[in-house]
Amino acid sequence: MSEVNKNQKDFWSGKGGDIWVERQNAMDTMLSPLGEAALNKLNFNEEENVLDIGCGCGHTTLNIAKRIGPSGNVTGLDISEPMLKRAKESAVEMSITNTSFKCVDVQTEDLGDQIYSAAFSRFGVMFFEDSIAAFKNINKSLISGGYLSFVCWQSPAVNPWQSLFIQEVKKFLDLPSPPPRSPGPFAFMESEYVSSILEESKFQDITIEGHEAEVNMFSGRSLSDSVKDYISINPVVTQMLKESSENQIAEIVNSGIEAFSPYYSEKGLIFPSATWLVTARK
Repeated sequence: MSEVNKNQKDFWSGKGGDIWVERQNAMDTMLSPLGEAALNKLNFNEEENVLDIGCGCGHTTLNIAKRIGPSGNVTGLDISEPMLKRAKESAVEMSITNTSFKCVDVQTEDLGDQIYSAAFSRFGVMFFEDSIAAFKNINKSLISGGYLSFVCWQSPAVNPWQSLFIQEVKKFLDLPSPPPRSPGPFAFMESEYVSSILEESKFQDITIEGHEAEVNMFSGRSLSDSVKDYISINPVVTQMLKESSENQIAEIVNSGIEAFSPYYSEKGLIFPSATWLVTARK
């Protein structure tokens, strides 16, 4: 792979990816209902050939595979080697044979021409340095009339699981905010920006719908462990803390525990969330 998006590749194929594999069940518990809302926008038949972008540990890919049945096919793409390894293992464990997984950077590598009938992503399309190049590649890979559906986060202001913790970090560290629209979980928080990317990438019939739902983070974990897990799987926070001492990180963890405590119950951390459900057609 090229040096494009090097920071993202280093995180997702390094410690960040390893932690996501370790915490796969907890992350799927949190994200599955939001992904399902976007997946339900696609009306699959049994002959579909589907592209799953940013498939991670493969939960969404395997879900699609079960929806379309053995006569269809779904290809999961990601830049995280440890997560793809887990995805392949899960397919074998579940005896699902109509899947394939590839380590591919969507913005720089050829996805093929008019191959897929639909493309889907659960929080996997906000990390590109060149989003237009990525979505042009996705568009090219779709057959005429093929559909796109994905879910992405709205602003941190309406996702307190992010904004609260960033506030706590900034009590200890004098950090600039990342550049607007830079690669990361909230790159697509502006619906107008998302629409402009899709239009320039030659998509049609673009629809962007707000979706609000509670998310359950790190079910079964203690509050302290939940905060530590949150830090380890969040690329924005990991970047913020990369130069911090162990003592400083410990202080930030304790401050985060206090900030998150009103949202903690025996079910884990329960936060409100706000996402965009985005659909379009080639």
